[in-house]
Amino acid sequence: MTEEPITIRILALGNSKVGKTSYIIRNVKDIYEMHLSTIGFNIQIKKIELKNGKKVNVKFYDTSGQERYHSLAPNFIKTTDGILLMYDITDRETFDAISKWYNDILNNKEKDFPIILVGNKTDLEDERQVQREEGEDFAKKLNIKFFEVSNKDGTNVKESSKELIRMILNHNSDDFKTVCSKLSKKKLKKRKCFLSKVKC
Repeated sequence: MTEEPITIRILALGNSKVGKTSYIIRNVKDIYEMHLSTIGFNIQIKKIELKNGKKVNVKFYDTSGQERYHSLAPNFIKTTDGILLMYDITDRETFDAISKWYNDILNNKEKDFPIILVGNKTDLEDERQVQREEGEDFAKKLNIKFFEVSNKDGTNVKESSKELIRMILNHNSDDFKTVCSKLSKKKLKKRKCFLSKVKC
């Protein structure tokens, strides 16, 4: 019997036009596409296979950074398995807004999950307004991982998403072990991990 794929959900948050959609498209289709601002939200799915043979469906939830759609974010935060916070290194305002987005996460999350901070558009180094050290220091303060990427030339895009996926799978695995340790052996035979679809 074919084992069901693991499904994980990744939520992209950040101001409008920082490159969330292009980041997701680069991950899913390995191409660079410029997009107009997302209206509401979109979902893209990337299918990967782990070294142990298990298949994973990664659902990227692409949310609008426009203020009028800001009210949608809390519902996605409650159900996500991991979040990438994105800003544009050429736009100081988008970096300053990360604190607001992070507070939204803290105020609406119902469980712990991995988060990474991503500074996009390193291909526009001459227009940089946010220094790399600022992103590193901010991520260190939040105790999250930090990457600078370029959706246009692909620099660090896949590396950053792979790291987030790895963190999510490890985090969910640890949660599952904790749940399993509290169940009786009889129940363990029937119990499946909701997130990983792997039997105890």
